[in-house]
Amino acid sequence: MKQIFIIRHGQTEWNLARRMQGRLDSPLTHAGMEQAHSHGEVLKGLTPIETMYVSPSGRTQETAHIINSYVRAPVEFEEALLERDVGLWSGLTVDELEDAFPQAWRSRLDDPFNHRPPEGESLADMGERCADFLDAVLSGPAMNVALVTHQVMSRVILGRLLELSPEETVQVSHPNEAFYQVSLSELKSVSYFLDGQGPFDGLLHRGDGETIPPLNRPR
Repeated sequence: MKQIFIIRHGQTEWNLARRMQGRLDSPLTHAGMEQAHSHGEVLKGLTPIETMYVSPSGRTQETAHIINSYVRAPVEFEEALLERDVGLWSGLTVDELEDAFPQAWRSRLDDPFNHRPPEGESLADMGERCADFLDAVLSGPAMNVALVTHQVMSRVILGRLLELSPEETVQVSHPNEAFYQVSLSELKSVSYFLDGQGPFDGLLHRGDGETIPPLNRPR
């Protein structure tokens, strides 16, 4: 059974400020470092990680370095795991976006999966960007793989691995204090670990903290 662990970087300074990071960067907070340590401790007790693929952003590299002090896995940096390019929205807070781009900010609600920020990319674009990489992971010999990535890219990856609809994909939540475990055999299943506890069946749901029921779909 192939297992893919999908890990979001720890909390950053810009996460606290509700500032769009995209391809820009900010350092982990103390809480973010503690989240990475928690992930590493849990992963160490689960199964040996054969390969860790890491987005080359500073915040993901910092998170992976902490996690790897526990799991001691070979690390490969992978640009396909970079966060969504939010274009002209990069570095802006949500309040600043609503003031500077009111029409574009509102229009994202009409079709959040296909909406592109000005000069940025949509979730559909991101799915195409990571498709070849995911195919290589799925067909490769490693059975226990960790991906250290970002919130929106995690959403896209989970959508592709679990064959979620666009509507289901945009509702997936991945807080900094959580990571996902996707198991792929004859059936696909997903669970998550939160604050060092778990596994809990299903997917976290955006906005209300509810859990999407576990998916057991044919591979």
